[in-house]
Amino acid sequence: MTSAKLAIDGGEPLRSQPFGPKWIFGDEERRHLMEVMDNATDAWRSGFKVRAFADAFATLHGAQYAVATTTGTGAIHAAVAAVNPEPGDEVITTPTTDIGSVLGIILHNAIPVFADWDPETLNTDPADIERRITPRTKAILAVHLYGNPCDMGPILEIGRAHNIPVIEDCSQAHLAEYRGQLVGTIGDIGCFSLGGKTLTTDQGGMVITNDEPLARRAMGFSRKGSEMDSALRSSLAPTSFRRGGTKGYAFLGDFHPMTDLHAAVGLAQFDRWHEATRVRRMTAAILDEVVPQLPGFKIQKVHPEDRSAYYTYAYTIDQSKAGISSDDFSAAVRAEGIPDCYGPYIQGRPLYRYPIFTDEDTYGQSRYPFVDEQGNRRIDYSTLHLPHTERELPKTGFILFRNSYTEQDAKDIAAAMRKVALHYAEQAAQ
Repeated sequence: MTSAKLAIDGGEPLRSQPFGPKWIFGDEERRHLMEVMDNATDAWRSGFKVRAFADAFATLHGAQYAVATTTGTGAIHAAVAAVNPEPGDEVITTPTTDIGSVLGIILHNAIPVFADWDPETLNTDPADIERRITPRTKAILAVHLYGNPCDMGPILEIGRAHNIPVIEDCSQAHLAEYRGQLVGTIGDIGCFSLGGKTLTTDQGGMVITNDEPLARRAMGFSRKGSEMDSALRSSLAPTSFRRGGTKGYAFLGDFHPMTDLHAAVGLAQFDRWHEATRVRRMTAAILDEVVPQLPGFKIQKVHPEDRSAYYTYAYTIDQSKAGISSDDFSAAVRAEGIPDCYGPYIQGRPLYRYPIFTDEDTYGQSRYPFVDEQGNRRIDYSTLHLPHTERELPKTGFILFRNSYTEQDAKDIAAAMRKVALHYAEQAAQ
């Protein structure tokens, strides 16, 4: 049986109707934003929406403290600052993530140490984390990639055995669950990106923890190094210096507090969050009925006791069986009217193969922190070889989900993937 002519080859696209928006905005967002604008005289920059948003975020996660930041990158930097590494200390993490996961490590003059991933779950392999522990290891940064929770049990055991805090990067894993527990609440401190994720504030981030010293340090760092009042709880909103709530400029910090305008959007989106997650899981369930059956395709493994948040629907393609690369497959699916299909994540290259690590272009000509003040090399990424990462990452592809998908949208995505995959598998078999 000859497959239908693909749209990329001049055939009829499977779908001509445009998809809905990536996020749903409406009257609630307008109402919260107008409350900020209408109270500009009395409450401008007072943080009243930020406090409400941070409190809601903390309450949902059962966390005592929440620190709202301008970006997810800023949230991770605040978490790294909270564990307070010495220059040259090491933080173990994954090389298969957005650079925002590791910028805070480098900017805090610490060293990202990359561990290999599990080719089934596409998350960091706990056994390789343990192999990379040294006396200089200051933290483990577990990144829940594509929405799938890391295997946190063994990671926590490693952290406790070596007295090393565990930071969770939940940027892609909003409302994901590991063994029934929300991610971000499992390690010592959790970080979230709210920039273009399932819950969006346009740009924004959040740090949550039940550890007061970590919370105070994270908040203080993101508020120009202010020493926070120990009596503050939940959102840890700082009061004016004049009222004695903070001790200004107590240590080296940065400045990335969330604004009330962004928090206003977040509060409205908060009420849509669970429904958006339901839509993503519904879409994934429909794709699960089709994609694993396609020749050469393997979907990201989710443990049966866990729940992925499905920021994306990730898979790998074995070109020898599928007859097509991930890049070419995604281009063909997009031509079928499915704009959200993409090829290898981070262009199929682990972070340690990007110029920031290969060229060590950091502070002037110093190459710091990869090279110390005396010119001694602390780490050489050119010699790093992670076999699973380097073999599997170029094979990855994903569908970047929308909060507005309908059941028919999901079926069309599955049908387009099936149409393209079977076409190339048929060609490969000839």
